[in-house]
Amino acid sequence: MKKKLKSSGNGWVLYFQKSLLKLLGYKPDEVKILIVAKNSCLYFSPLNENEVDKYKNNMVRNFQKSGGGYGIYLPTALIEVLDVDPAIDFVDVEIDENRVLVRKTK
Repeated sequence: MKKKLKSSGNGWVLYFQKSLLKLLGYKPDEVKILIVAKNSCLYFSPLNENEVDKYKNNMVRNFQKSGGGYGIYLPTALIEVLDVDPAIDFVDVEIDENRVLVRKTK
């Protein structure tokens, strides 16, 4: 699916509808997301409470409540990995089981 990033402070936010997160099995009020950057893509994977300490030196984020959905804050450094100009570009969001892949729309 094609999505637009929203400006937030010094970074950007990628928003998801609550119904989509439920389909993925995410409990946005409880789950933490591990973000891994590879080959101009970002991979989001849910972490259990007992896994958070294992990844404490990595990019771990919480969902932020916004209206009827939730967002993940992405600092500018991650946006640069995507090679995206968020003011004009869109990102593609793909779902693979319970992982989310984000990359620049071609």
